[in-house]
Amino acid sequence: MAQAPSDMPVLETPVLIIGSSMVGMTLSALLAQKGISDCLTIEKHSSTAIHPRAALFHPRTMQIYRELGLYDVMKTESYKHYDKHAGLHAVETLAGKSLGTWMKDINEGLEEISPTSRLFLTQQMFEPLLRDHAVQHGPRLRFSTELVDFEQDAEGVTAIVRDMESGAEQRVRAKYMVACDGSRSFVRGKLGIPMQGHGLLSHSLTIYFRADLSRFVEGKYNGVIYVNNPVIRGFFRLDKTGREGFLAVNTAGVRGSEASRYPGKDISNEQARDILRAAIGADVDFEITLLSPWSAVCDVAERFQDGRILLAGDAAHIVTPNGGFGGNTGIQDAHNIAWKIALVLQNQAHPDLISTYEKERWPVVKKTIDQVFVRYIVRTAPELKSEDLEMEDEVPEPWLELGYQYHSRALTTTGFPGGSVMRNPATAKAAPGTMAHHVLLSTTDSKSSSGVDREASEPVPIADLLGHGFVLLCGTKRCVGSVQDED
Repeated sequence: MAQAPSDMPVLETPVLIIGSSMVGMTLSALLAQKGISDCLTIEKHSSTAIHPRAALFHPRTMQIYRELGLYDVMKTESYKHYDKHAGLHAVETLAGKSLGTWMKDINEGLEEISPTSRLFLTQQMFEPLLRDHAVQHGPRLRFSTELVDFEQDAEGVTAIVRDMESGAEQRVRAKYMVACDGSRSFVRGKLGIPMQGHGLLSHSLTIYFRADLSRFVEGKYNGVIYVNNPVIRGFFRLDKTGREGFLAVNTAGVRGSEASRYPGKDISNEQARDILRAAIGADVDFEITLLSPWSAVCDVAERFQDGRILLAGDAAHIVTPNGGFGGNTGIQDAHNIAWKIALVLQNQAHPDLISTYEKERWPVVKKTIDQVFVRYIVRTAPELKSEDLEMEDEVPEPWLELGYQYHSRALTTTGFPGGSVMRNPATAKAAPGTMAHHVLLSTTDSKSSSGVDREASEPVPIADLLGHGFVLLCGTKRCVGSVQDED
């Protein structure tokens, strides 16, 4: 790091978070919930997300936001704009032939394995809710602020940050730094951490537009609608009125050709209009509001930690949108990091606990990356499938969302089967490193540890008892008595 002027002001913080999208702000909120309320998050953009981007929230993610007291407000906001029983469909065109349905209702059967549901909510709608919640509980958040440089030593990280409006620079000293700075992570690049995986699949394009498509979708399609025809392969996501949304274009043009993998490269507005017409399949008036090129990639960083610096979210792994695993996977990163850093900073755990973040998350993320790649091929680019292509079998969504199992030296696994990364959450037996099973319990308390209000007689999901400290689950009264005797 370049020598900073001796008179440069120094700000001390326990945790410096680089990037304030969903992952960074979720980490900030979780740290505050666990007593680390004076962390600092910086964001180079001037505000929260201005485009829809990630939209499908998985049940495990919603359990985390239930812990934070955001679940009900998120459901309310979601149901204003999206059908809570939305599905995943496939068509040749919106106006044309149906090719089938991958998931009729995104929440079918979930009530048996989770207290929370899947829901659609764009980052544009959600991030302001998350921001307001986070800053109300103490963490500092600075927009229009970029990371200029950093270095670390045995005791912490020293960073130089710059106010992008005034140009003023400041030195920040933190015990730990977490990079949530996206797929082109400056932090990951400076640390020299390479990516591995399936690489670039296409230079894709998202076309944001307004049009009245209600007659093509009412009573037929909702949620995510994949399009596969000789001109375009991608997917629509529309609001429940069918009048606003976007088309994500993965390939366009001659199927299987090299040029077809570059729909987002040097795209003109007229070319985008032709692609949108080909996906709709009918003569419809529409207004394109934005063209957003992006790269379809399925990769993971070779490591998630370098000393006192951690990678999370897109800085640690990049996936295509198929299945909505990008943001959700990053939020699981934030959850895993938050309680470990909090315990270490509060002198309740050895610093080595933080090293279990990579040990636990990396295998799960790698499995997720491989499964998203399968979904990309099956749903978007079946022409890429061949005998030479190494591709594992697709596993059901609940396995990826709720059935993962962690393995690290922080877990006592004696007497339990080990080695698996994904399991069926509906049938798998409880084991260290897995999520507690969804069971409803009787209680006389009208407020759970997650802050969810309820009638005193209303059953409580086990998940509502977790998240704010250590909890011992006892199977019998004899077990309870034994614990009381130990006390």
